[in-house]
Amino acid sequence: MSANLLGKSAYSVGLSLWVVISLFIGQALALIALSVFTNQDTAVTNTILAALGYILGLALALGLPAIIWKKKRIDAKTLGVSKAVSWTDIGLGILGFLPYVIVSAAIVWFGTDIARVIDPEVGQDIPFQNLSSQVEFFVAFLTLVIMAPLAEELLFRGYFLGRLSARISKWLAVVVTAVIFGLMHLLGGDESGLVLQWGAAADTFAVGLILGSLRLVTGSIWAGVILHALKNGIAFYFLFILPASGM
Repeated sequence: MSANLLGKSAYSVGLSLWVVISLFIGQALALIALSVFTNQDTAVTNTILAALGYILGLALALGLPAIIWKKKRIDAKTLGVSKAVSWTDIGLGILGFLPYVIVSAAIVWFGTDIARVIDPEVGQDIPFQNLSSQVEFFVAFLTLVIMAPLAEELLFRGYFLGRLSARISKWLAVVVTAVIFGLMHLLGGDESGLVLQWGAAADTFAVGLILGSLRLVTGSIWAGVILHALKNGIAFYFLFILPASGM
């Protein structure tokens, strides 16, 4: 293995670990901060925890390297936010839903029927349960459909993909970020304890491939934010709005 290839591999692994660690530390700090003010396990508390975790994780991932290496601050182009949202971004974000569904269905089918590592009975662990009041529905919507897509796209398709694609092949960088994005949704939990959510990880990997492709094609994260918000919005409707309506 050449020194150049070794260096790129080490950089890819190090950057991947940094993104994962930043998110975990952000969630931990959010949990500590909330525990100081409340010990109630409510939908609103869980929503605030998730939102604060996203913000702290993103701030840590971007902020700490900038403080340590002042000459290596991340610019707007690297983050994919150097230009405003365009109608093209909106259109491609909406159109991107179809290839996401196709790719996800193919990967989940392979994992379920061929590789047999996906249990169709195991869904994704959602931190919002038993929503009842309008306030709970609103804050859950705000987190899942607005804040999570923006924060995750800034971190994964902005910071992560922007930094990684400057050192390795752009399309390989898309795959790497999609893999890490999927693995971040692998762990879940239920009454029995820790659960491996292979179905959720496969679906998230699939959407990660489309989100990364949109970033490369458009040069910004906005089409990905639209697609991500659309995906989460549809999930929010079927998980919370439809059951609440009694249909």
